[in-house]
Amino acid sequence: MGGAREVQHLVGLLLGTEDDWPRAYQALLGIVAPVRDADGTEHRFATERLTIEPFSLRAKPRTDLVIDRLAYWYYHPREWLKKVALMDDVYLLNSPFTFQRWRSTRRTAR
Repeated sequence: MGGAREVQHLVGLLLGTEDDWPRAYQALLGIVAPVRDADGTEHRFATERLTIEPFSLRAKPRTDLVIDRLAYWYYHPREWLKKVALMDDVYLLNSPFTFQRWRSTRRTAR
């Protein structure tokens, strides 16, 4: 039987100027970690506040999950979030795809 395995998870926080929510989230995450799954693997969690400036679509994300608290209000980070979701296999909470406006090309009769 092999030794217990440990996996580190880095959660990216894309934030505005708020400071209360991220501190509370980081404190709660510190309470629940580490988590052991059915296979005995221990999962540890850490957070990192993300900045996407200078803006580069070629930048590779360090996180597998991004909690987005910014793109709903500002257009700028949406393109980066869409890129990392589609091309870098990053999971998004508050995905910009959910509040994107889709315009119909079909015209309605008047």
